[in-house]
This record gives sequence, structure tokens and C-alpha cells, in this order.
Amino acid sequence: MDESLLLQALCVPAAAGLLCWLMGRNWRAPALGVAFLAAAWTCVTAARIYAAPEASMNWPWFEVSGFSLGLVLKTTRLSALIGLCVVGFTLLIVIYSMGYWKEKSTASRYCAYVMWTLTGALAALYADHLLLLLIGWEVVTLMLFLLANLGGTETAAKGAMKSFVLLGFGDCAMLAGAAILWATGVMPGLLLSDVPAGGLALGKSVGYLPYLLLLAGALAKAGAMPLHTWVPDMAEGAPSSVMAFLPAALDKLLGIYLLGLVSLRVFAIDEAMQLLLLIVGSVTVIGAVMMAMIQHDLKKLLAYHAVSQVGYMVLGIATGLWIGVIGALFHMLNNSIYKCLLFLSAGAVERRAGTTDLDELGGLGKAMPVTFATTAVAAFAISGVPPLNGFASKWMIYQGLLSCELRLAPLALAAALFGSALTLASFVKVLHSVFSGAMSKRAAQGEPREAGPAMLVPMLVLAVLCVLFGVWYALPAFDLLGAAARTSGMQAQTAATVALWQPAPAIGLMFLGLLGGVVVYAIGRGFKVRRDRPYVCGEVLDSEPIRVSGTGFYGTVRDLPGVSGAYRDAERKAFDVYRLGGGIGGSLVQVLRNFHTGVLPLYVSWCLLGLMVLIAFLVRG
Repeated sequence: MDESLLLQALCVPAAAGLLCWLMGRNWRAPALGVAFLAAAWTCVTAARIYAAPEASMNWPWFEVSGFSLGLVLKTTRLSALIGLCVVGFTLLIVIYSMGYWKEKSTASRYCAYVMWTLTGALAALYADHLLLLLIGWEVVTLMLFLLANLGGTETAAKGAMKSFVLLGFGDCAMLAGAAILWATGVMPGLLLSDVPAGGLALGKSVGYLPYLLLLAGALAKAGAMPLHTWVPDMAEGAPSSVMAFLPAALDKLLGIYLLGLVSLRVFAIDEAMQLLLLIVGSVTVIGAVMMAMIQHDLKKLLAYHAVSQVGYMVLGIATGLWIGVIGALFHMLNNSIYKCLLFLSAGAVERRAGTTDLDELGGLGKAMPVTFATTAVAAFAISGVPPLNGFASKWMIYQGLLSCELRLAPLALAAALFGSALTLASFVKVLHSVFSGAMSKRAAQGEPREAGPAMLVPMLVLAVLCVLFGVWYALPAFDLLGAAARTSGMQAQTAATVALWQPAPAIGLMFLGLLGGVVVYAIGRGFKVRRDRPYVCGEVLDSEPIRVSGTGFYGTVRDLPGVSGAYRDAERKAFDVYRLGGGIGGSLVQVLRNFHTGVLPLYVSWCLLGLMVLIAFLVRG
């Protein structure tokens, strides 16, 4: 394959981003047009890269003491496929943004950041050099910070800073892991293609520390516990299109891709690390969905569900079986589809109703029927309701947990099943609070109506994919992702027995059930029902005070024994590593401040002491 395709995939969005940046505030529509053309061009280029044989290129930048770095690219079938998905999501987000951002003064900057995010993501996916992967990874982190700040509020700024710090911690951990691999001579060139088949054996050829450091970076990017708190905090102030683009779509694709790469290709993880992944996955599934159930803000609720779904992907990779790994990769793609759709739907609701507070929403189903339909499809998909795509990938992960011989696999399976049930219960609350019942005064004041075509088209495309990837799951799961993972050098075992679900009988039974419901509804419509305004003792009441909001559906969950204390601690951010790390850092800074007394002899003493330690170290060496 011509190396120019790889250069086009990186340079076209980078140049388009620069052009959008230079356009400024008064060229919003042209900037969106440039972003669309660049995303469409890059989409075609990414498709050509995927269709072509594996390609590589090496443009050296510098070499110091045997260490070299350059534009070292080498695509695999899996990285090329995920790259195509990344560009596809970017194109849909840009189309959506033509309706969502057309009236915002920061549209040009937004387009520039989106294009540069695409450049960084493709650089990370196509990189064969681990340090180049980290550079692209850091570009995505920086762009996430800048995009989140476009919310323009203090809440958005705090969420952006928190995301930058936690993801920066993950990036530093990855850099430290790469440095250990290079310093110990395990990966002297830091080239992924030089890793022997079967991966590096943990505890033998290399210690556990490099794997754990790279694992921390992958989990932070994907948003798994305990490095997840940046996702819900960022959701409070960031624009919905930004949440759909990065935490919902690109960060999941990149984070789980790296998790699979380091767990199944670079390293050969043992049972201890598999058990660690099982614990992380189980806690993430249950902990995040429990927090989602009590949220009153739609975007924050969706953010916790984005965290919860990462747990399923971690569980699939932890099994070490092909059916679980393929299920994890398929769930990675499915989650990006329906989670992106949910945030886009939330953006449409916010734009028309002026809020995402569930207490102030309601009755939007008639005013926004298409948004209601797409939200319902995504809600059932994320809940694992057949025959949608979320059920297909979860079923494979369940099969992997049933087939593997890990000691905690049964408990992890129970957590996964319970998490799906809680997810469905949570989205019953969402659908009722936003679209059912009487319309709230706040929603009515905004004269809600359906979103524009530019916003609806991406939502409809994603909703259709939820159905297609559920009914015809074999093509994306096995023919594309499974085949790409096998040919990309990932190692996993084959399960002895695997029972895949058959969608045709299930769809037939569901159709009969729906038909029966329609018949019952039609019979009920045949009876005349008296309709009147609510009143008490002859006094007519306004319907607003007695409107039933879905936010109270699970209020009693907070008071359950053993759970209420955990909720209180979570609301006080007792488990937030950002808060805990900030406290430790603040204490360290205070200790250092105490040494700054302004007394010159004390400073000279510290300098002499440091010099003596340095001399002793050099003499010993």
C-alpha cells in the first residue's frame, strides 16, 4: 500500500483543524463545512487503509544512544478497523454539530479541536512505536480538556481540569511503563511489531510493574473504576456533542483497544492478572450502575452508565477465551454506538427544552417523537434487551465467563447479569422522566419541537446500527472484529463449548408479543373514557404540582442497609482518587512550604546536604 494513505489520514484532519482555527468567530458555517469535508475524506482514506494489506512506514526523527524515534507506523487489521470506526464516529459528530453548534461563537475552535482529536486518535492506532502511540494518546487527552472547556461555565472548567489530571496520570503511568520496558532491554526499540509471538511472559521475561502501569493508562482512558470519576464530573458541564464524541465513543475505542493490546499481544497475562481484571470489571459494572440509578441530571446519569459498560469489556478480556475477547471487542463497538446515540439524544433534548434536569423534563414524547424513538432503541440496547446489539455482545461475554475456569468467574457473571437488570431499571426512569407523563412548565416554556435534520440523521444512523448489529451480529463480531483480532497477533484460548443465541426465533416471539399488545390496546381504545382536569372538593388544580417525576422511582435505594453508607461516602467523594491524590499532594506541598523559612543559613545547609549525598552516590558508583 502506498505510504501516502497513512500520511493523508494524519495530515488532512490536522490541516483542516488549523484552517478551522484560523477562521475565527465569524466563519462558523465554513468551519463546519471544512470539518465535514475533512472527516469525509479521511473516512474514505481509512476505508482504503483497512481494505489494503498491512502497511508500514518509518520516517526517523532522531536517534540518541541507540534510542530512535520517528513517524513509525504499521497498521494491523484490528487497528485499521478501529481507525475506520473512529473516523466514522467523527463524521457523524460533525454532521450533528452542524445543527448543534451552528449558532455558537466557538464553533470554529470546536471544529479545530475535533479534527486534531481525530489526528491524535489515528496516530495512536496506527503507531508501531510505543512512544509515538503515547504522543497521539496525549494529543487526544489535551483536546478533551479543550473541548470540555467550551462548555463556558465554571462547572465545565472544573470537569475539564479533573479529566486532564486523571488522564494525565494515566499517560504518565504509560510513559513510566514504556521507560521500564526500554531500560530493562525487554523492548529495546519499543516497537510493537518486535514483540515475540505469544507476548512477554509476566513474572519471567518481565515483571508485573510495566503491565500494571500500561493497564492504568488504558483503564483511565476507558473510564473504569477507580479512575472513572472524571467522566461524570465532566458530563455536568461539557457540551453533549463532546460527551458523545470522546467519553462515549473515541475514549472507549482507544482505551479498550490498548487494554486488549497489552493484555493479549504485548504481554501474556497469567491467572493473577486475569483475577485482577475480573475484580475491576465486576466492581465497575455494579458500582457505576448503582450511582446512575439515583442521578437527577440526564447527562451525569448517562456518564455513569458509560463507566458501567466498560466493566463488561474488561470482564470479556479477563476470560482469556476467544468468545469472551470477541464479545469484549464487539461490546466496545456496540457501546460506542448506543452511548454516542444517548448523548446525542440528550443534546437534542437540552437544545429544545433548555435543561437536562430530569425533575424539570417530561412529556416530550409527542413533541420529539424521533428523539424518543432513538432514545428508546439506545436504552434497550444498553440494557441488553434482545434482539439489539447490546444483548449480542453481552451474551458472548456471558459465554466467556461460563466457559473460563477462573475462580471468581461465577461471581463476575452474577455481577454482569445484575448490572444489566439495574441498567434497564435505570432507563425506565429516564424514558418516563423525559418523554412520558405531563409536560413540565420548564419544558413547555421552551416550546419543544423535534430537532433539525442535521441532528436527527446521525441519531437515526446509530439507531439503525443498534438493530442491524443485534440481528446480524455475526458479521461485525466474527467476520470483522474476530478475524482482525486473530490476524493482529492477539492470543486467546478457544472455549470447549459455546452456545450462540439465534435471533430469528426470538424476533418471532417478540413480534407476537408486540402484536398481542397492539390488539389489547386497540380493544381498550374502543371504550369511551371521560377526561377532565384534576380537582379536589370541586376546586380545579393545576396539573403541574401533581406531575409524577421518574426521579423518585428508586429513591428508597439510598436507604437500603449497607448501601446508604456507600452512597453517602460516594457523594462526599470518599472514593475519588482525584480528591485523595489532591489531599496527599496538598500535604506534601505544605511540608515543602515549611522549609521555605527565608533564613539563608538553612537554605545553605540544605544545599550542602544535597551536595554530600550526590558526592557519596558518585563515589559509590
